[in-house]
Amino acid sequence: MQRGFAQRGAVLPLVAICLAVLMGFAALAIDVGYLEYQQQVQQSATDAAALGGAQSAFTNTCGNPSAASSAAVTDAALNGYASAYVQATSPPSTGPYAGVACAVAVTITKTKPTFFMQVFGFNGMAESTQAVGVATQGSASPGCIWLLTTQQTSNLSNVNMQLPSCAIYINDSANMSNSTINASYIGYGLGQNNISNTSFTNATPAPMGQVSDPCPTFPGCKYLTNSPPPSANPNQYPSYSNGNTSLGSNGLSISGPYNDFSMTGTDTVCGLIIIAGDQLHLQGAHITSCSDGVTFAMSANTNDINFSTAQLNLSAPTSGNTADVLFWRPGAQANSVNYSNCTCDLTGVLYYPTAQVDWSSASGTYALLVFGQANFSTSVGIGTPAPGYGSTSRASLGE
Repeated sequence: MQRGFAQRGAVLPLVAICLAVLMGFAALAIDVGYLEYQQQVQQSATDAAALGGAQSAFTNTCGNPSAASSAAVTDAALNGYASAYVQATSPPSTGPYAGVACAVAVTITKTKPTFFMQVFGFNGMAESTQAVGVATQGSASPGCIWLLTTQQTSNLSNVNMQLPSCAIYINDSANMSNSTINASYIGYGLGQNNISNTSFTNATPAPMGQVSDPCPTFPGCKYLTNSPPPSANPNQYPSYSNGNTSLGSNGLSISGPYNDFSMTGTDTVCGLIIIAGDQLHLQGAHITSCSDGVTFAMSANTNDINFSTAQLNLSAPTSGNTADVLFWRPGAQANSVNYSNCTCDLTGVLYYPTAQVDWSSASGTYALLVFGQANFSTSVGIGTPAPGYGSTSRASLGE
């Protein structure tokens, strides 16, 4: 009997060992489950930070990487991850989005505590999560008219606008009374529109999130933004000449101490024409571009632009540094631009992102109009937007 009791007592250490093992596995399961949950939470925060950084990049026209990175770090902090745990890089230095200005790479690394596993010497586990946010094409409607200001209503009244394959993006609102408007999409960002007695063939005005300047989506526009023409200098650009350009007796001239540009005859123009001074006057001129195209690039001093009564048949270059850009002026110069009574047959980007543009009684074909605000009161026809002409963008996660 005594031997039997001894045998039964020997089982107790085995039970204790088994219980310890089972408790260890239970502890491991609990801690692993907790760590997996925390990893999912951290990944969600990383995704949100990447999207926030990409949205900032989009808002700043992909030209302020430090702001994009800061926005990502700020977004991560809102989800409980302080800057010490966050690395945000714009543009990314590696991966499929390396060097992409509208992309932001975010990595969050943080040690998560364990509980039962501390018995085995594991006091915490470091977890690292990554995500890339990028501004991608968001709308199926290519934009042909972009009115970027949020401070002034545009005027699309008494106008016949035929843009069947194009979108109209209005960051503020517009007066569209007594008009016929045929566009694939019409979006407005603020307020209410006056649409009395207006016929909409396809889309009707719809509220939208405000769009950003599309300039960075065009290499030529981005190039001029990064390398703008200098301000006036009496010794710069005293005359214009181009091997493919024929000038009449009243031909192109840049005159005076302000390097003003004026033209009154019938001429053919080519290449890059830089306006360093404060005037660009083409009233009454008959101007045609050569087969290689032309770009008029203005400085921040060019505050007096008048094309009234001109006859312009101009196309932008299709290649080179200023490809697709016909008229370009920096956003720092917001004085109004006058195209009234101009017979305008224009192909390319017309870039006046902060200016009021008067487009009354103009005619011809236009490819892409980027204005601050516009006053239209004529027929505007844009059949098919040129390839690559941008849509609105949104922030999304990269692959």
